[in-house]
Amino acid sequence: MIKYIVLLSMVFLFGCQTEQNNENMKNEISTNIKNNPLIEKWNTPFETPPFNKIKSEDYLPAMEEGIKQQQKEIDAIVNEKAAPTFKNTIVAYEKSGSLLKKVSNVFYAVEAANTDDVLKETAKKIRPELAAHYDNIKMNKKLFDRINEVFKQKDKMNLDFQDKKLLEETYKKFVRAGVNLPEDKKKRLKEINMKLASLSQKFGDNLLAETNDFDLYVTDKKDLGEMPANFVEAAAEEAKKRGHDSGWSFTLQRPSFYPFLDYSPNRELREKIFSGYAMRGNNNNKHDNKKVLEEMVKLRTERAQLLGYKTHADYVLEESMAENPDNVYKLLNQVWKPALETAKHDRNMLAVMMKMDGIDDKFRAADWRYYVKKIREKRYKFDEDETRPYFEVNAVRQGAFALANKLFGLTFKEMKNIPVWHKDQQVYEVVGDDGKHVGIIYMDFFARPSKKGGAWMNELRVQSNIDNFVSPIVTNNFNFPAPTKDSPSLLSFSQAQTVFHEFGHGLHGLLSNVRYGSLSGTNVPRDFVEFPSQVMENWMSEPEVLELYAKHYKTGEVIPQAMIEKMNAANDFNEGFRSVEYLAASFLDMDWHTLKDTEHRNTLEFEKAAMDKIGLIDEIIPRYRSTYFAHIFSGGYSSGYYSYLWAEILDADAFAMFKNSGDIFNPELAKKYQKMISLGGTKSGMELYKEFSGREPDIKALLERKGFVQN
Repeated sequence: MIKYIVLLSMVFLFGCQTEQNNENMKNEISTNIKNNPLIEKWNTPFETPPFNKIKSEDYLPAMEEGIKQQQKEIDAIVNEKAAPTFKNTIVAYEKSGSLLKKVSNVFYAVEAANTDDVLKETAKKIRPELAAHYDNIKMNKKLFDRINEVFKQKDKMNLDFQDKKLLEETYKKFVRAGVNLPEDKKKRLKEINMKLASLSQKFGDNLLAETNDFDLYVTDKKDLGEMPANFVEAAAEEAKKRGHDSGWSFTLQRPSFYPFLDYSPNRELREKIFSGYAMRGNNNNKHDNKKVLEEMVKLRTERAQLLGYKTHADYVLEESMAENPDNVYKLLNQVWKPALETAKHDRNMLAVMMKMDGIDDKFRAADWRYYVKKIREKRYKFDEDETRPYFEVNAVRQGAFALANKLFGLTFKEMKNIPVWHKDQQVYEVVGDDGKHVGIIYMDFFARPSKKGGAWMNELRVQSNIDNFVSPIVTNNFNFPAPTKDSPSLLSFSQAQTVFHEFGHGLHGLLSNVRYGSLSGTNVPRDFVEFPSQVMENWMSEPEVLELYAKHYKTGEVIPQAMIEKMNAANDFNEGFRSVEYLAASFLDMDWHTLKDTEHRNTLEFEKAAMDKIGLIDEIIPRYRSTYFAHIFSGGYSSGYYSYLWAEILDADAFAMFKNSGDIFNPELAKKYQKMISLGGTKSGMELYKEFSGREPDIKALLERKGFVQN
């Protein structure tokens, strides 16, 4: 069984690279920001951000100062009198903007996980400014002339594979940004990029507001059904926060939304909360996202064609493992038919069970989770709530740490003296098997109104080694139910998977060992980046790993093998639904971004036509409908949501190698795997995978795992 985990907001914005202090710029910092803690040297353990000193108001002036500093550094490269060389042009460009990278990496991490009104306004203002700044750099013809001169001499220079990759990627970034366009088209491109930056921010802000505004207030306890006490208590606390004297409030945050759909016997209330979730950004109010995304699609298409591509998807996928839209559609269609047939079969079974409850009505999307739970209890004798006590959030975290120790020899030391951006954060120093410092990881587990939905990883500082070794700092962010006064935070199996998934992204950043920050860690093609995260999910349900962490939070008893078998069988049951809702969203993403003209599309009509084309059944909606599809309209996944499936082929194939070796901790394979992900983006994803496995990946392992192989 595989769960597609949301990775909402991995912040690769603006090509996060290594932090390099530029002593020459210190005296040029304007007087009004000299005491800004974001600009001062960070005298904290391992130079982590001093969150105890940083105020929301500090980010904007610090980033604007960073823009000024980088522009001066670019001017210095352009005005260099010596002939262009790899060092004075390519490496100098790589090292430019150290302050801006340092501050913006922290800003976008905090703005996603613990925002406030000041941070929201800062994001609105700085995004178009940053878009214009990077356009001014990437379209600087004099700068590109120097880069091009070095590029033309690449075969005559003594460059290793990392140097060559940096040179090639730098050259391509400028070409793909439009540096060779005539001035009138450059001007239009800059206008488009600034507008898209603003629209993307607006989309995300609208979605957060819509999610936070919803309140399903319940006053009759019968409507909660047999909901576990910890969810009931959390809903009661939420009601008080929202000004109710009693009762229970359910929100569109998943730790609240999902339990209500699972347990409430009140069908109309289930429909109400489901509709609230499915209609986000589509309520014709001030937070409506239809016009926002329609304009974004038009502008993305226009931009791609200005740059010489047929569609936005062609532009994006040129830099991916998939290479082009045809290959993506081919992959999606390969899985779609068996997934849809499985989902239809399950739908019919669920509808029969609903009729057995005496409900003579059409089975609806809002009924799905409620009756899946009933099927699991009846057919598999499995109740997920029996497993939750074995997945206490801190125990699951320790399980992920223990797995990293088994595979890579890493240990994790909690650091109480490192400042955090929210009191719930936990911070750990990561130490290698040689006793040396590897990096820092922040864990931020619980849902709150100031945090965007889903789960994701950030790199506050990427690893590099140009002049000296710079260690990485990463974060993992989740939206789990917070502990209550009577209960710890107990996770479902899929939520526990999420921990291992995001931790896999964290390891990708932490284990990086390359020279240049722009090629390190998770700076890899989008359809490769999900591989190191998804492969970790395979280990977490193996008996040898479960016994390390899946222990009852009260008794310490390891989760019984019989319960594991029931859990795995029950979780396999709903694979058709999971695959269909994910694939539907992937098709929707591709359909929006393979448009070849900039004619206006009506969001709802377009979405319906896209889903009708693939035959999506009424009882399942895309995992993300257009108006709340933050991955593609507010994150970095446009034309890339298919990446989870692409990476699943890699992770299923790779884990099969461990299983078939007879040792899921096989030290030789673990060492080869670590080497693969430590190389970041210094080689292509396929090249890295083939060096690890000795061959190209095979989809057979994935189809077998999903139960979609037909005999």
